[in-house]
Amino acid sequence: MKGEDLKEYVMRFKPEDILISDLQDEVAYAAFLNRVDPRRFKLSLVESKAITLIDALRRAQDFIQVIKICVGYDFIW
Repeated sequence: MKGEDLKEYVMRFKPEDILISDLQDEVAYAAFLNRVDPRRFKLSLVESKAITLIDALRRAQDFIQVIKICVGYDFIW
């Protein structure tokens, strides 16, 4: 959803991924990447050459932790 934060998106995406039987990882990753926001995270995924959904979800968790740590600082996201 537009404006949805990354944590909410990951929490909503993971159950949907499980519901689809025989879902190819490349298709799941492409769907995840297509709708992910913020742009900085999307760019970091592409730059890292993460190609599996598991890699993307791990990186999302790391990104969420960084955001939590940086709350209250004057970082530009």
